[in-house]
Amino acid sequence: MSEHSEWIEKLVSHSADARIAALRKISSQKSVTGVTIVCVKLAGDCDDDVRMWAADALGRSVTPQHSEVDALADLILHSDDGEVCYWAATMLGRLNTDSIAAIEALQHCVTNSMSLPARERAVGALAEIGPAAAAALASLEKTAEAAPARLKRLAKDAIKAIGKAA
Repeated sequence: MSEHSEWIEKLVSHSADARIAALRKISSQKSVTGVTIVCVKLAGDCDDDVRMWAADALGRSVTPQHSEVDALADLILHSDDGEVCYWAATMLGRLNTDSIAAIEALQHCVTNSMSLPARERAVGALAEIGPAAAAALASLEKTAEAAPARLKRLAKDAIKAIGKAA
């Protein structure tokens, strides 16, 4: 069994200790692919230590792949957990223009999420997509008018990155 297969097995284990051990190992690596979706889901785990280590792995080592875009978008659309949405948007932002298929989900997060950090990350991901995210301009303009100060600024920056001056 490969190390990657062992990680996946532990990440989906019923044992929080096994999930934490795998996440700690992933966090110690330089770049790990193929675990993005399960790690994002673990950011919403019921165990606080699992959530913490999932965030650590996602922040340090997990590298999303283009093949995971649809699943990340689905997590944004169907999760009520702010941390899950935050990390899904973060991973989509890291993929830049490879995340074009997730524009609708990111836009949904910007306008509907109850989590301000998730909304901020979704705006950032749209900015990273750039001009191809033009379909989200109306939502970004609305956000730039009526949102908390930092989110307003990020929305204005995203509008500029997409190609229309705020």
